[in-house]
Amino acid sequence: MPLNIDFLQVLLHMLNFVILAGGLSLLLYKPICRFLDQRTAHFDALARDNAEKAAENDRLKAEYQQKLTDAETEIAARKTQAEKDMADIAESYISQAKDKAEAYLTAAEKEAEERKEHILDSAQTEIGELVLSAAQKLLSDTVTPERDSALYDAYIRLADQAVKDERKAE
Repeated sequence: MPLNIDFLQVLLHMLNFVILAGGLSLLLYKPICRFLDQRTAHFDALARDNAEKAAENDRLKAEYQQKLTDAETEIAARKTQAEKDMADIAESYISQAKDKAEAYLTAAEKEAEERKEHILDSAQTEIGELVLSAAQKLLSDTVTPERDSALYDAYIRLADQAVKDERKAE
């Protein structure tokens, strides 16, 4: 035996190694490969689920963006409509106010005209009374039928002239 090597021992060790490797491969290799395959399949499934969820999220995001754009468009349209409605309402209030102002102005003018007529009538009545009292004083001094007739005629001419002058002044 050269170098003090026992080949039988080496063969036995090799045989033990082969048995050990074969037993371990039967006992451990297949379960480990099966575990690794299951783990790979599990992570592939998770990756597919994540990809599907990402696609769904992108779709939902696009849908949300579209709804947001539609809502902004609708808000702008409603705002425009509301501004138009407010302008119409304001215009109607202004026209109503103008109508009321015209009615008040017309009523005030009518009332002023009525007061003016009343004042003129009362002034004419007072003038007539003053003329009559003056005429009575004059007549009481000298009362004759001819003089009465002349005084009444003069009074009527003066009253007509006063009415004509007032109408011209208006």
